[in-house]
Amino acid sequence: MSTKHADEQHPLFQELKALFQTDPKIFDFIERSSLDGLWFWDLENPEHEWMSPSFWKTLGYDPAEKKHLASEWKDIIFEEDLATAFDNFEKHCANPAHPYDQFVRYRHKKGHTVWVRCRGMAIRDTTGKPIRMIGAHTDVTALKAQEAENLKQEREQKIAYQQQAMLLAELEKTANIGTWEVDLKTQEVVWSKQTKAIHEVPDNFVPNIETGIHFYKEGESRDQITAAVTAGIENGTPWDLELQIITATGREKWVRAQGKPYFSDGECIRLFGVFQDITKQKNVENELRAAREEAVSNSLRIQIANSSTGMGVWEWDLINDSLYWDDWMYSLYDVPKDKFSGAFEAWETSVHPDDIDHAKDLLITAIKKTGSYDTQFRILTSEGIVKHIKANALVQKDASGKSIKMIGVNYDITDKVNTMAVLKQEKSNAEAATRAKSAFLANMSHEIRTPMNAILGALQLLANSTVEASLRPVVENATFSAKGLITIINDILDYSKIESEKLMLEYAPFSALDTLDTVKYELEDLVNQKGIDFTIEVAPEFVDGWCGDSVRVKQILLNLTSNAVKFTKEGTVTVKLNSIERNVQDVLYCQIIDTGIGMSEEVQARVFERFSQADSSTTRLYGGTGLGMAISLSLVKLMDGCMHLESEEGKGTTITLELPLSRAAVKQESADITEDSMPNLQGMKILVAEDNSINQMVIESMLTPTGADLTMVENGKQAVDYVQQNQVDLIFMDIQMPVMDGLEAQKHIRDSNRDIPVIALTANVMSEDVAQYLDAGFTTHIGKPVDLKALYQLLHLYRSTPQAS
Repeated sequence: MSTKHADEQHPLFQELKALFQTDPKIFDFIERSSLDGLWFWDLENPEHEWMSPSFWKTLGYDPAEKKHLASEWKDIIFEEDLATAFDNFEKHCANPAHPYDQFVRYRHKKGHTVWVRCRGMAIRDTTGKPIRMIGAHTDVTALKAQEAENLKQEREQKIAYQQQAMLLAELEKTANIGTWEVDLKTQEVVWSKQTKAIHEVPDNFVPNIETGIHFYKEGESRDQITAAVTAGIENGTPWDLELQIITATGREKWVRAQGKPYFSDGECIRLFGVFQDITKQKNVENELRAAREEAVSNSLRIQIANSSTGMGVWEWDLINDSLYWDDWMYSLYDVPKDKFSGAFEAWETSVHPDDIDHAKDLLITAIKKTGSYDTQFRILTSEGIVKHIKANALVQKDASGKSIKMIGVNYDITDKVNTMAVLKQEKSNAEAATRAKSAFLANMSHEIRTPMNAILGALQLLANSTVEASLRPVVENATFSAKGLITIINDILDYSKIESEKLMLEYAPFSALDTLDTVKYELEDLVNQKGIDFTIEVAPEFVDGWCGDSVRVKQILLNLTSNAVKFTKEGTVTVKLNSIERNVQDVLYCQIIDTGIGMSEEVQARVFERFSQADSSTTRLYGGTGLGMAISLSLVKLMDGCMHLESEEGKGTTITLELPLSRAAVKQESADITEDSMPNLQGMKILVAEDNSINQMVIESMLTPTGADLTMVENGKQAVDYVQQNQVDLIFMDIQMPVMDGLEAQKHIRDSNRDIPVIALTANVMSEDVAQYLDAGFTTHIGKPVDLKALYQLLHLYRSTPQAS
C-alpha cells in the first residue's frame, strides 16, 4: 500500500476533508499559510495526530515510517521550545483570540537544527470546547541563519568602530602595536592582525580568553596579567604592564600590554586593549646589566674551580655560542689549546656518538626548564681512548629570568665506571649461580624423591604386613630414617628459597585449631614411640579465625613441636594457644613447652643459626641438619612476628611464638583427623599413569589391598587413550613421563571428561609446582615418596559410588 493511499485512509484525514467542505475558515487558514507541513490533532485523544508527508520530509524522515503519534514530534523538538508551544496552546485553548504562533526548533534526522514557524487553530464543538487542533509548519531555517549573520555583522561593526576610536587615541603614543577586544557576554575574543603577528600565530587563529592568558610566560608575567584582568572586570581598573610572553613558535618576547574595561549599567561587558612588542628595548636594558652579570659569573666560576681541584671548569655563553675551557678541560679532552675552536661544536665533536644525543637533550632541558645539568657520558680522545666523564653545571639567568650562560665542571670517572662494571658482572655471576643452585636443588629433590618413593613405600608396606617381631623395630627405624631424609630435603629447599629471597607468603583464611590438630596427628607415631604426653591447651579467651599462609604457619609449629618431642626423653610436650593484641594488632600467640634435655646459654645463643646444632653428641643421638630452627625464624620474620626461647639444661625448653595476623572468618571444621585406615574401594576403577617400573610396583602394592580395579599405563598418551575407551573413577597421574607428560595428558582428559578426579602423583613438591598443577586443573596433589596414611586419607575422600558405565 502506498504512503499516499495510507494517509487518505486515515480517519483524521477523512474528518479533515469533511471539515474542508463544511467550514470555509479552515480552507482560508490553510490558504494563508505557506506550508512546509500540515498537522491535525485530536485533543480528546492527544496521542492521535495526523501529520502530512511534507511535515516529516522537512525534518528528514520518511513519512512511511511514522505512526501519526504526537509523541513522535515531541521526541525531536527542543525541550525549551516545547514548553513555549504548550504555553501558547493552553492560552489559545482558553482564549481563541490568543494566537497559536511561535518559532520552534526541531532536531533534523541528520543532527542539525531546523527552525519552524508553527501556527495553529483550535476547532471547537458547539459549547466552545477545543476538540481538534489544525496547524501548519513553515521552514524558516534560512531566515534564522540570515538573522544570525546580520547580528554577527552588526557586532563586528560595533567592535570595529570601538577599535578605531581607541586606535586614534593610542597611535599617537605608540608604534608597531596591535589591538584586542573581549566580549564578556559572548566570551568572544578578537585580535588584530598585528596582535596575531606579535604572538606568531596564523591569521586564521581564533583566540579565547584562556589561550590569550596562556601565551604569557608562566610565573610572574602570567600572574600579573591574570590579576590585572580580574581587577579590570571587578573594579574598572585599567592596566599598563611590561610582561613576557612565549610565542606560538616558542620564542620569548617582552610586550607592553594595556587594557581598559567598558561598563554598561554598572556591569563590565567588554575589555579593550593595545599590545606592543618591546623586546628590542629590553635587550638594550640587558646590555647595560652585562658588566654586573659578568662579574657575578666570574665569581661563580672561581668558586666552582676552587672547590673542584683536579676538575675541568667550562663556561658556555648562550647568547653568542662561545665556549670557554680552563687548562684541566684541555687535559681531560686531550685537545691542544691552539686547536680549540671556542664554539659549542668543540665539545660536541668530542662526545662519543652513542652518547651525544642524550647529553644534548639534557643540556636543552637544563637551559629551558631545570636550570641544572647532571649527567655522565663518554668521550673519544684524538688517540681513540674512551673516557667516562661526569658533568655538572648550573644555568645563569639575567634579571628577567632568561638563560644566558652555563657554568660547569667535568671530571674523569673512568676508573669508577670500570670498577662498577666488574661489580655488576660479579653480581650477575652470583645471581646466575643462585639460579643454577636452585635448579640443581629442585632437580636433586626430584631425583632423590623418586627412588625414595620405592624405599619408603616398601617400608610402609612391610610395616603393615606380618613381619617377624624381631624385624619390626628394624622396619620402623628404617621408615623413621627415610622420613627424616625427606625432612632434610625439604629443609634444604626451603633454606635455598629463603637465602635467595624467592620464598613468597600466601594469604588465605585458616583455623589455627585445625592446624595444630594436624601437627599433633603427624607427630602421633613419634610421640607414641617415645612414650611421652603431648597436649594442646587452648585459652578460654582464644578466638580462632586468621588470614595468612597456613602452610608456613604449620611448618613453623611442626618444626618447633617436633624438636620438642625429639629432645624430650620422658615427661610432656605442651602447646598453649591464645590470641592477644599488641599495638592494635591481633596476634596468634603460642607457647611450646617441653621437659626435655634443655640447652646451655652457649647453645641458646646460636640455636637459630644455619647448620648449627647443640653439639656433636646431639647430632649423633638425635640427628638433624641444624636448618629447622633457622628456617622457622626466617618464616616468623617474613610474617613480621617474633620468637623467644627460654631453656635450662636438664629441665626443658619453652619457645614463645607471636605472629601478627589479620582476622578472617573461617568455617570450623571437625577436630577429627580424616580416617587413615585402608579404604574399601571394591568396584572402583583406578587408572595409574607412571613410567617408573619400581614406582609402578609400589603404588600398585599400596592400592591392591583396597580392592580397587587397577590399570597401570606408562605415559600420558596411554592414559588419554585408555580414558577415551574405558570407564574410570579416579586417576593418579605422574608429571614427568615420556611421549606425553602428565600436564598435557590431564588437559586432554579434562576436555573430554571433566568429572573424573585427576590427582598429580609426582616428586615435584615445591609450592610453585603444586600451585601450577592445581591451576592446570588437577583435583589435588600427593607427593613422592607417598605416605601411606596420607594416600588412604585421600582415597577416603573419593570413596564414593563408581560412575555409571
